[in-house]
Amino acid sequence: MIINKDLLKEISSQQLQELSDINATGEINQSVIDDASEDAISFIQSFIVIPDNPTPLLKKISVDLTIFELKRKNELTSDEDKELKKECEAYLLKMSNGRLKTEVTSTSTASIDEMHTNFSFRHKNRRRVKTRGFR
Repeated sequence: MIINKDLLKEISSQQLQELSDINATGEINQSVIDDASEDAISFIQSFIVIPDNPTPLLKKISVDLTIFELKRKNELTSDEDKELKKECEAYLLKMSNGRLKTEVTSTSTASIDEMHTNFSFRHKNRRRVKTRGFR
């Protein structure tokens, strides 16, 4: 669902290398990143079914949880990180209840009914509004 490019929008490449380099080789360890990403996806799947075309918010949650998992594996989690995870849980709960969208639908343009082509105070059957007595 996410790739390293998505992670690099939130943290620098040096931070990503430091969080993923558990063997001290000085390089980004992709298997550690993939493992943290799978943990984040499993956590998300405990709330919702991950769609084929996720919303930007769901991708952001996945990135945040992946970074949290990387920090947790290195025992570097702070209170701010724990608050961010709680915030992500709240969003996922809203998604599971259907109050937030999880999937981006088609990007069609809005359509306007032919009856409502003029947007100025027209009522059904073209009756005019009585304005007498308002002054």
